[in-house]
Amino acid sequence: MAKKRSPSITGTTMTTMQELASAWIFKRAIQDNQRFLRAEDIKTGNPKDKGKTYNELLNIWKETSKGKIKTTEMAELHLEENGWLDNFYKQSGRLLREVGNTKFTVFTRGKTSGYTSDWYDQGETFMDWIAGYVAKEFKIQRKDNWNPADVWLIKDEKKWKNVIIKATKTKSKAKGSSKAQLMQLNQIMRILFRNKHVMGISLKKISGMEAKWKEVNVTNKFFKNIESIEMKFESGKCKFGPGAVTESQEERGRRKLDLPTKAGSFSLETQETMITLDDPANNGGFEIQIKANDNSKFDNLKYEPKDLKNKSARLGKATTAFVDDLMKAYGQGRFIWKRSWKDYPQNLTEFTEREQNKYQGMIQELKSAGIDIGNVTPLEAVINIKETFRRTSQPQTANSKLMQLTWLYNVMSLPTKERNGLLTDMIYLAEKAGRGYGPYGKLY
Repeated sequence: MAKKRSPSITGTTMTTMQELASAWIFKRAIQDNQRFLRAEDIKTGNPKDKGKTYNELLNIWKETSKGKIKTTEMAELHLEENGWLDNFYKQSGRLLREVGNTKFTVFTRGKTSGYTSDWYDQGETFMDWIAGYVAKEFKIQRKDNWNPADVWLIKDEKKWKNVIIKATKTKSKAKGSSKAQLMQLNQIMRILFRNKHVMGISLKKISGMEAKWKEVNVTNKFFKNIESIEMKFESGKCKFGPGAVTESQEERGRRKLDLPTKAGSFSLETQETMITLDDPANNGGFEIQIKANDNSKFDNLKYEPKDLKNKSARLGKATTAFVDDLMKAYGQGRFIWKRSWKDYPQNLTEFTEREQNKYQGMIQELKSAGIDIGNVTPLEAVINIKETFRRTSQPQTANSKLMQLTWLYNVMSLPTKERNGLLTDMIYLAEKAGRGYGPYGKLY
């Protein structure tokens, strides 16, 4: 008999499930004084628990899985196969060490559709409120572009909401007023975090033997530390070699005559650009992946670093508008960075001979600077881009690669110190670390 396996669940749905479950386990451990000495204790509990912790965890799995998990048996199987009990045990144990006996009264994420329980307020949660507040007052439309916290632990929620509003609501339309009020909000949130009144927590699934804890944007010492660190550019890859090529005799003939070919399977070697940074101050390093937001269509770039000491967890995406600001600040008019895919060739007609020569020159300079362009010459790289445009099935790949190339060329044209400074700042943008961001604790 084949072994039963739990269903596959999308990343977005899984995020909802695990964030809500973490909030529940934190409530049981901190507010309800249900301590777990091992992962199995979440399931078996102590005599006073009477299975309450685990039963609610099963309900969360069933009610928020969007129909993927229909039975208690399926929920138990999914929790076991994916190591979630171990994750919640390690998270709660480490959090208890950080917050002690703090009397939090609210344990929440955003509003969670489909889930009802007497412990969880399905009205406007604190996350919903603060996200709406920073959007309205400071025009930060995505909450994660201010604070990436996934769950919130709060004492006296109503009291601190009123304090925040009174101190930070923007009234003046004078230039700089909104930014000043945002800094005031961040300062208030730092005080509330340090005093354990309002604590936002970013969650990453625990892959090691124990959970780690890091406080971000909480103290002046933290800011002084990141402002003093300069990481160093180590290497870059922007490859233009061909992937698998399937080409008929007819297509080869048409290509030789410079005629459009039919859609085929020609592809570039990679659809991304990679940069590696050395972080000597912390005995580590980072890798930044640069690619289209969506590889299936024309789209702008995203910048997503990964901590090489913890490869299983990405830091998050660097906010593109802030990356653009960095390009302007460090470029100081020496180059113009255009962030829209519409500003780059989208087809073979627009990839003119003049454009080809321009990009070939860029590729040559990158190669001379030590960038890995693949096992091709700069001329062959341009031919491969041209061929990618020619195949009508994937012009967006060539378009994105030209964007990546232009961005990398500009970055590599900077003096070493400035280049290192820009790339270091990008790491902190991805982590949402800096005076312009809200404070949070990171469980990872």
